[in-house]
Amino acid sequence: MALLLSLAVFFSFTGSVSAAAKKPKDIFAEKYPNEMVKIVKTDDLNNDKKKESFILTESGNFYLINSKGHVVLIYTGIISDEDFKQSTIQVFTVSKNEKHVAVTYSYFPSNTQLYVYRLQYGSLSETLQLMGDLGVYIDSKGKVHQYWKNHRIEGGWDLAEGIFTWSTKTNKYKGSGKYVRQS
Repeated sequence: MALLLSLAVFFSFTGSVSAAAKKPKDIFAEKYPNEMVKIVKTDDLNNDKKKESFILTESGNFYLINSKGHVVLIYTGIISDEDFKQSTIQVFTVSKNEKHVAVTYSYFPSNTQLYVYRLQYGSLSETLQLMGDLGVYIDSKGKVHQYWKNHRIEGGWDLAEGIFTWSTKTNKYKGSGKYVRQS
């Protein structure tokens, strides 16, 4: 009887430890065993003391693993050209109570595509999409900088910069400067 009780306690203890200690890659692999994980980022987007994880796969699929452990496909087709910098996932602060997650990738000739998401109702919703033909940069204050070529009629081009800042009043990004917005 003591042996059975000891075994029951042992198996219940080890089962709960392994369930609580599951890593995002392990949770993801259970649902999508044939997908190869390229990037994993984990952070608490909405300050609820529960972390969300973001996964980008080799096939270009972007997933959210929400705080309950549910895997949600967010976007497909995020694949950088081989000659350019790799795809990235960046979590950044936009207000004292909220963070956003950005996915970037580069493609020929020198373009950088950016998608920014915010956490809503257990999933991610797109809040900004843009392309910078000379790059996209997110600064330490959470502002998104878009750099592109403003072509002149007589030939050549000038550097143009658009800056996007998150508005907590409208829950949208507001653009300033010379910018090209896609959504």
